[in-house]
Amino acid sequence: MFHRKRAKSLAPVWQKELRSAPGKRKLSFLYLANDVLQNSRKKGPEWIEALWPKMEWGMKHVIRGVSDTKTKESCAKLVKVWQERRIFGSRSLGGWLDAGADAGEDAADAAVAADAAPAPAPMVARRKEERLSVIPAALTGAHAALAKALEAVTKAICVLVAAEKTCATDLTSDLFADGFVENASDPEHAKRKLQAAESALSKRREALEETVRLRQEAASLAKEVTNALETAAKTESDALEESTGVVVQIATLRMKATRVAAAAMAVAAAREAGGTNKSKPGLEPVPVVAAVAPPAAGPMEEEYVPEGDEYVPEEVVAEDGAAAPAPDLAALLAESAANPEVLAQALAALPEEQREVFEAQLREAGVM
Repeated sequence: MFHRKRAKSLAPVWQKELRSAPGKRKLSFLYLANDVLQNSRKKGPEWIEALWPKMEWGMKHVIRGVSDTKTKESCAKLVKVWQERRIFGSRSLGGWLDAGADAGEDAADAAVAADAAPAPAPMVARRKEERLSVIPAALTGAHAALAKALEAVTKAICVLVAAEKTCATDLTSDLFADGFVENASDPEHAKRKLQAAESALSKRREALEETVRLRQEAASLAKEVTNALETAAKTESDALEESTGVVVQIATLRMKATRVAAAAMAVAAAREAGGTNKSKPGLEPVPVVAAVAPPAAGPMEEEYVPEGDEYVPEEVVAEDGAAAPAPDLAALLAESAANPEVLAQALAALPEEQREVFEAQLREAGVM
């Protein structure tokens, strides 16, 4: 009786235990229900409303499960007392003692299974619970607390909706009509209607109080989370703006590095195309020497006269006194292999046609 507010969830337990109890103990369940019904009706109709849909099945189940006359007489006495004292108001108890008039044990078992099964949660609450069964595992701190608070609010709203429906059913307008109590043809029935209305109002108030409390807690957590998110978003936005300049600088340096790398690759390719032969060590690429343009026509310069110990190249003269012929290409190649500058000076001093022929021979030899 202390848990009368949970009567709707406890009544299916009583029905389930009665069904599974041995035959000699089934009558005790009817006595238990009778004691609860008669002693709790002064405190509220919760147990009466919760047990009413199950009592006819329970009575027929007990009568069907026993064969002795004494048990059947006890069941008949209980039904008589309930009728005389109007435990269930003006509801009829006719046919409760006729076990054969029942639709059958299968229908009763189906009713027991349906009542024993937990009531499905509303679609909104079930979807919320399915999401929260995964999300809180990845949340911590205030975020996880807010998720749980929102889940509690959703459940409280479902309870409030149920309480509103009960209140709309039990709290009818005729209760407030003038003379409802004084002019009632059945004072006991009028009293029960008022008790049901009072109980419905009480449940509604409890649901409202719980909903208000949970909403306030969720709102407080939401405000805390919102402030933290706004602060973090402001900091990250500032960091994003500051990073814009860095991105431009990095992009500029990358483009410059790309150009430098491309130039280096071009130089390396030019050197390779210019004759660098790594398979022949000792032969370095010949430095490019700009061609000396012939002097412009003008006054004759004075002849150079060496002074002191300055080196003067000797003029090569043949034995007969004639000018020596041009050096042999093979000899010049042998000398220039050790000194590339000699080769460059020799090439610059040759006429253009001879220089082209000589360069072609040097390229074939792998020097250029």
